[in-house]
Amino acid sequence: MSTDSDSSGKAERDRHLHVRLSDDRSSIYDLITEYLQASGKAPDWYWRIAGRLEGTEADNFEEIISSAFEAGAFVAHDHPEDLEFRWVTEEECERERRREERGAEGEAAKKERSSLSHYA
Repeated sequence: MSTDSDSSGKAERDRHLHVRLSDDRSSIYDLITEYLQASGKAPDWYWRIAGRLEGTEADNFEEIISSAFEAGAFVAHDHPEDLEFRWVTEEECERERRREERGAEGEAAKKERSSLSHYA
């Protein structure tokens, strides 16, 4: 027997997190660079390695992933006003994706989604 609370609980479990920049003019790259500088890491090295990563450099890959995770925490802590968090279902995600691709944002929406979306 299924109840409304069972179906709402299932819907909650089936959601995933979308993280977006709240301002279309903001750049995730600028925020990550700010984090790298604040943490004493070399932004040039990070962006060079990230740009040519093909999975062959296991040690660098771990550093890149760790730094990206730390940068996300930094941005969420030091720049919460720059981020929007939304828990969405697959259906909501697909509707949002289609709307963005058809909408005026076009290429900007695709670029943002590929660089920052889908965590969790």
